[in-house]
Amino acid sequence: MIKRILCFSLVLTGCKSSGPPARAISVVVLGQDIDRTGSMATPSWANSIRLAVNTANAALKREGRALRFEVAEANSGNSPEQARTAALALVKQQGAKAIITDSSQDDIAVNALAYDGDPSHELGVPVVCMACTTPDINNPEAQDGDPVKQAALRNLKGWNFRTTMSSVYQVPVLVRMLLTSSRGDRFKLSIYASDDPYGRGFSDALKTGLLRARHGALIEQVYHNVKVDPAEYDWATDVAKVIDKRNESTGKNDGPPDAVVEITFPKFAIAFTKAFLASGSKARLVHTHNFRVARVLETLQDAVEDQEGTSQAVLGEGTSAQVFAEELKALTGQPPAFRDSGAYDAATTLWIEKVASTGRAKRASPLSRLISRRGVGRERSSCGSASPPSATPSRPSPRRSERCR
Repeated sequence: MIKRILCFSLVLTGCKSSGPPARAISVVVLGQDIDRTGSMATPSWANSIRLAVNTANAALKREGRALRFEVAEANSGNSPEQARTAALALVKQQGAKAIITDSSQDDIAVNALAYDGDPSHELGVPVVCMACTTPDINNPEAQDGDPVKQAALRNLKGWNFRTTMSSVYQVPVLVRMLLTSSRGDRFKLSIYASDDPYGRGFSDALKTGLLRARHGALIEQVYHNVKVDPAEYDWATDVAKVIDKRNESTGKNDGPPDAVVEITFPKFAIAFTKAFLASGSKARLVHTHNFRVARVLETLQDAVEDQEGTSQAVLGEGTSAQVFAEELKALTGQPPAFRDSGAYDAATTLWIEKVASTGRAKRASPLSRLISRRGVGRERSSCGSASPPSATPSRPSPRRSERCR
């Protein structure tokens, strides 16, 4: 009996060693340099990036491909200095082969590393921004007094990309909304914006668009420092500046505004809106896309009723948007929030580009069918359309926050 068992064991051992060796799995690290604690922190963005990576890995496993993706996380804090440090650590220490950034100011700071003249700062990897809206990013004619920043804005080395449309496309919608407040020949607009590339870029684009539509319009631009503590800053004083008769831009007394537009990050938008409502001003208050963030709705609660503004869509229409919404809800238990699709698209764009670059992706393969089903590679974004989607007026109340528009 012992001999038989021994022989059987030897036969099994021989069979086990005769198979082909397992292929080594190549792992590509994607660096996530997004805000987790600052003025635009949104936890669902990280979940959306994780969903994109999970989708890639599941498809690659089904096809028997020896390639996988991982996410290395860092906190930008929505601070350019912190975002730069995080990006360097992700690439130099954690081996990230691409970086996903969040705000315009962070994206510009990270991209500027390629132009500051320090070879040790060269990332040499794609940088994809999932929430950048300033018109100056990737603009070949962008102007700035800082030559490093200007080179970054112009994207001279071609490393920078984004998955969210420029705020320029919101301007025509905003202008049409605002001019319904016009009384006679006079119209005055006060713009309250964050003092950063996003706030200034959007504010200047709105000023240009309004003057084009209404010659002689009076426009006031007031900016706040993005480093202030929203809990301690004197928002009431800033509200007084934008609703009084004095024009902060010209220094003249040209009367109170017909409308006020706020263009800032969620934490600041919350505080400014509270102060504005407390002032009792009769001016029309109009918000922009960051007012749509879940944190704003949860914090202001009933105060958001009757508020209005413009925003990109939370989701587009069609099969790709539906699949994304269903899978994100299955992962997190929540429907997509604002900018979730942009975060997902940023990661999806990167993994598809890497898979395609291997030269083995075939149109008839399951992976290609997955890509086709999601719309990726056929549309501008997985939850958008081939051309920049139109911004639409919205009243971001809790009852409407889960709709596409």
